[in-house]
Amino acid sequence: MSDASFNLIFDIVEIMAGLYILYSAYRMKTSGEVSPGLVGKNVNLAAARDIPGFIRKMFPVYLICGSIFTVVGLVSLYFDQAGIVNMTFNIGATVLLLAICLVFAWITKSAQEQYL
Repeated sequence: MSDASFNLIFDIVEIMAGLYILYSAYRMKTSGEVSPGLVGKNVNLAAARDIPGFIRKMFPVYLICGSIFTVVGLVSLYFDQAGIVNMTFNIGATVLLLAICLVFAWITKSAQEQYL
């Protein structure tokens, strides 16, 4: 697999992950139900203590993280398709997304412990 193919696949995964997080945020806010795809496997949502509290805490986090993933993925996809090779952007985007994943996981885990 060439670097271009891998970059294309990674860009699409970034975009899809961002859109899924945004969709989950919207669904959580409108239905009042937590998406099981964004919480730990060991979380029993049926026995949750405070689902509305979890939604209040996590909705802005989901919006910010989902938006960043989607925008970075789209920009990266554009760079790849336009043939713009910018290693500074690629490394920066990778570091940014890794940092966001870690912060997102940490915030989600602490919210799960507090509310679910």
